[in-house]
Amino acid sequence: MVILMSIKQVTLSSMMKASTMRFSIINTSLIKKVVLFAVLCVSGISLSYAQATATVSKNQITENEVIQLMVSVDKSADQSKFDTSQLGNDFRSGQVSFGSSRSLVNGDYSVQSQWTVSIAPTRMGTLTIPSLNVAGEKTNPITIRVNKDATAPKSSDVIKVSGELTKSELYEGETAQFHAKIAIFADTRRLKDPNIITPQGNGVEFSPVGESKQYQTVIDGLQATVVEQTFNVSADKVGELHFSGLAFTGGLIQTDRYGRSTKLIPLNISPENYQLTVLAKPADFKGTWLPTSSLKLGQQWLIDGKPMTSTTIEAGTAITRQIILNMADVPPEKLPTLSIEYPKSVRMYDEKPVIGTDSEGNSVMTIKQVIIPHKAGSVTLPAVSIQWWNSKTRQSETATLDSLQLTITPSTQTDEQKIQQQTYAQPVDVEKRDEAQGFWPYTTVLFALLWLITLLAWYIHHTKVQSSKKEEKHTVGTSTIDTKALIRAVSDNNSILAHQILTDLAPLLLEQGIDVGAIKMCITALSQQQYSKENNKLNSTKHIITEINALLNKKNIASSKEVTLEQL
Repeated sequence: MVILMSIKQVTLSSMMKASTMRFSIINTSLIKKVVLFAVLCVSGISLSYAQATATVSKNQITENEVIQLMVSVDKSADQSKFDTSQLGNDFRSGQVSFGSSRSLVNGDYSVQSQWTVSIAPTRMGTLTIPSLNVAGEKTNPITIRVNKDATAPKSSDVIKVSGELTKSELYEGETAQFHAKIAIFADTRRLKDPNIITPQGNGVEFSPVGESKQYQTVIDGLQATVVEQTFNVSADKVGELHFSGLAFTGGLIQTDRYGRSTKLIPLNISPENYQLTVLAKPADFKGTWLPTSSLKLGQQWLIDGKPMTSTTIEAGTAITRQIILNMADVPPEKLPTLSIEYPKSVRMYDEKPVIGTDSEGNSVMTIKQVIIPHKAGSVTLPAVSIQWWNSKTRQSETATLDSLQLTITPSTQTDEQKIQQQTYAQPVDVEKRDEAQGFWPYTTVLFALLWLITLLAWYIHHTKVQSSKKEEKHTVGTSTIDTKALIRAVSDNNSILAHQILTDLAPLLLEQGIDVGAIKMCITALSQQQYSKENNKLNSTKHIITEINALLNKKNIASSKEVTLEQL
């Protein structure tokens, strides 16, 4: 009995101990779960406030050194969610690159957006990249220490600008030239955002002359890239004016020999200042105001491309008057126009002026005029004068070209109109009858004579009317003289003049039954063979002249028939 009770006691004690152990285990598991839940909650809270991060490649750099700033956020975003203007004035930034990534690891899905940008400090000392707002999240600020770089080149060591003004004093309406030059002592491929600022000033106008010149050269033993540009300078008001020359802004990318660091050296070249004195037009000056330091006017009289040797020429001879105007300090577009009044006894064909510049930079205008006298007698080709103001001597001057007195002799060629009138006049044959045939033959002859007289009177009247009409349109002998000028123009290989003369002659030639279209094709062939590489151009010209002569002497058959029917 005692033994049994002890056994029960032992069993109860064991059961109590087991129950206590189970309770302890349950409590321990519960505590672990609570602790784990608390840790997870704390971790979740901390992650919600640390989703955006910012890092740099280096935090101790030298002035102008370029480093990489990387900003990331653990969620989906687009590129516009990061603005570099938040960096402030202590840093200049480059172009932003953006990327995003998505991953799935052990069932956990994550997204990350990242921005990368190159930045460089604008000053030395201790700088701070502030807390950045990225897609609604904040990054921690970053401290950057910037030290002085004793090896960095100066802007003046890399870029040099210069300028030269041809004259510092000019009259209103006059033009000077400014020669600007910039030399770059670095590889131009390493320049970042280069910007050449052209000369500018209040009241001063600049216009580039031609295209800029760029070339490689050696200056003081250093390789350099040189850019040159010339500007015309003019002023729109009188007085002491100032303007600034060339300026340059940009940067130079420099990398060390090992490629461990990159520097963006700012390049800022301030312009030089220049003074310009603009004088007013004299109050007592009268006439056309044309100020310049130099004006030259010359002319030549040519026949068949050679200088004239005699002032007595035949009617229909083509004379070329070549006028050359040379002016300093005047842009080509401001050269004066020459208006010359020629007498009505000559025809003048004016070619388009050729405008350019000579080796000294002066503006040159060449004018060619083809003059064809078509009436016999004496004729004076007028003089030419240009009034201008000499800015060196400060006096008014006049440049003059002499006139030319000519004696015109009649053309030696036969007048085509007279040949036509002789061709149209046909003799009238009257057949004699035998008197033995009675009274009726005489009556018949009488009526026939009366009919012939009437027909002849009508023909003479008709011929006079036609001749008077032609004289109203053209002077006597004009056809022969102008066709001679046409042949001369073709002989001189002057296809432009030949086309002009043919256009003037077309109505008269068509009336005479001449194929104007065929002649035009010949002149076109002449202009085409001028640019041919073949060596037989002289023979081709002679062949074209022969063909044009044949066409001028050949009447259209249909037109001849119409004249014959009209006479009947």
